[in-house]
Amino acid sequence: MKRSELKRRVPMRPAQILDFLADEQTWIKDGGNMLLQSGRNDGLRLTTSMPISRDQIPTAAQRFLGAEAKVVQHISSDPVADAADAANVLITAEIPGAPIDVRVDISLLRATDDFTELHARITTSCPLPLVGGMVESSAQPYVETMISKGFDKFPAP
Repeated sequence: MKRSELKRRVPMRPAQILDFLADEQTWIKDGGNMLLQSGRNDGLRLTTSMPISRDQIPTAAQRFLGAEAKVVQHISSDPVADAADAANVLITAEIPGAPIDVRVDISLLRATDDFTELHARITTSCPLPLVGGMVESSAQPYVETMISKGFDKFPAP
């Protein structure tokens, strides 16, 4: 199991960040799709499917993932009010055909009236005996890059 962390500062409130995630346009513009089961007020529940470009896949994995590689993300949170100063988001992700599981726990903490601190704790694991550690080590930088690019979708401070 490999772990890492990413932090960002975003000029949005926690509720606005969750609404941004629940907006279908957030995912469509990158070639993905999204199924919204429930919105922020009821507890965010959505599933996304995003294509993965070949340069985002380790060379060793390209042969068994094929040209149509994608990442499927399940995103959830507890209910969050408009004025909330904090929220937690859970993302579990899988890449069909890859023996890798990804879990991202994101805490959103409003730092000032204008900014929210995003703190993502990323866990990448592979259940394969003997080679699982190698798979995790090679996948972790790619997972971090995908999460970082996801954070880049938020407006810059």
